[in-house]
Amino acid sequence: MKILFTFLAVLFLSNSEINAQNYVIDAGHSNVQINVERFGVVDVSGRFKAVEGNIYYDKADAPKTNANAIIKVDSYDANNIGGESAVKSKAFLDADTYPEILFKSTKAISKGGNMYLVGDLTIHGVTKTIELPFSIKGPLMDLPTQKQSIAFNASIIINRQDYGMTFDRKLPNGTSLVGNDIKVTLSILAIAE
Repeated sequence: MKILFTFLAVLFLSNSEINAQNYVIDAGHSNVQINVERFGVVDVSGRFKAVEGNIYYDKADAPKTNANAIIKVDSYDANNIGGESAVKSKAFLDADTYPEILFKSTKAISKGGNMYLVGDLTIHGVTKTIELPFSIKGPLMDLPTQKQSIAFNASIIINRQDYGMTFDRKLPNGTSLVGNDIKVTLSILAIAE
């Protein structure tokens, strides 16, 4: 009986350690993508290649989830040099003055069956509180590192004007050259520390 109790205690503690974990973002297997309407016709997509940060996640207690991330503005890639330069220019993100986009969560909440990270998003020197809807898969073993890993997925639409990007040129028919709504999609792999 004593052996059984010891075994169960070890099993419980092991599961707790696996469930409650700090994970580090793996930039090489993560994607932070933005989509914005151009000339009122087509959505242009680009991504930030340099993202770092961590996610604390406990599968048994999801409301304790928290995260912080730093995205390097200069890492923006749209497979179009002119478009990349425009996004990094003073008219939009102004990479020289504001080299980083920051997110720091303050709490996780559940609404309508979905989880949200509430936190401060700083873009272009302006900080706004957002509710970021998210989902997490895992933890599962990451074969290359032999560590636990999670997939963090989230998507939100923000208005660039809320963050001080006031560029507002229009076509002769009144259509904006660049839309105000920016869809941000995060597909993040994070590896246990």
